[in-house]
Amino acid sequence: MNRWVAAGCFLLVACAWAGPASARRAPTLSDLLLVAQPANDSEEPTPPGEPKAKAGEPRAQAGEPAKPGEPARGPGEPGARPGEPTPKVTAKPKRDVSYGVGLQVRGIFVPSWFLKLFLENSTALNSASIGAEFIRRKGNFDLIASMNFGFYSPPDGNYLGRGKAPAVDTDYVQFRNLNVLAFGVTFIWHHDFLKWLSLVYGAGLGFGVVLGDIYRISNGTGGCITNSSDTSQCYPVGMDLTNRETWLANRQCSPEADGPGSPCQFREDGKWPVIPIVHLLIGLNFKVTDQISIRADMGWHDCFYGGATGHYLF
Repeated sequence: MNRWVAAGCFLLVACAWAGPASARRAPTLSDLLLVAQPANDSEEPTPPGEPKAKAGEPRAQAGEPAKPGEPARGPGEPGARPGEPTPKVTAKPKRDVSYGVGLQVRGIFVPSWFLKLFLENSTALNSASIGAEFIRRKGNFDLIASMNFGFYSPPDGNYLGRGKAPAVDTDYVQFRNLNVLAFGVTFIWHHDFLKWLSLVYGAGLGFGVVLGDIYRISNGTGGCITNSSDTSQCYPVGMDLTNRETWLANRQCSPEADGPGSPCQFREDGKWPVIPIVHLLIGLNFKVTDQISIRADMGWHDCFYGGATGHYLF
């Protein structure tokens, strides 16, 4: 009996081993690929650390802009295009136009050689002026509006026009608070030599309000014939110029009453109340900082001048 049982078990094992050939062949590469393929072909594997996309929702491709509310992807981050640079935050560009204010101090001059072009005798002007500027700067161009107050009273002395007779036409002239309040617009260009140094040149126009008075009295002494410029030899008849403040203040009259033989001081009514201003300049501009600069210039502002102006740009 045991032999029949053993024989039956052997037959069962043999039948099981002799099944279909496909059931006992070795797995091929195709079998391995089929096993590795996901059940849903439309669903891609989710990279580590990234939330799994919902079913039916396409995943963001590398380099695509982030959706609203999501941070942008940089190099090395999931979803970034290889080699794509990180967007840079650029600094706010500087304004092309700057505005500022300035204070100016000038020495003003009318030398004797210049006055000789118009007058035989005169007194030279050596004085000063102060002023303020409002500046608009764009690139290498300045547009400047200015106000200037100049002290234009030269020393008292003898004056004689060119071609006039010194014996009868020489006058002793006094200036009392002769000042000019000027307003103008100037156009200035810069030519850079260095980062901190530039050549400046320009021109402008304006007008000036003339303040103060001019007083005249005729000279008639014999010295006027030979030396009309010397006040110790050529002076009004009967007058003592060493005490001129007293007698000139008390003896004022009309121009018609004044003459070489009977001198009488009068106020010059031919003084212009307003005069045109012509401004020409050349100089150097020193850049101290981006906001502070100093312009040293010279030129013509209805007389020769040289001075400096400090600017502060907002």
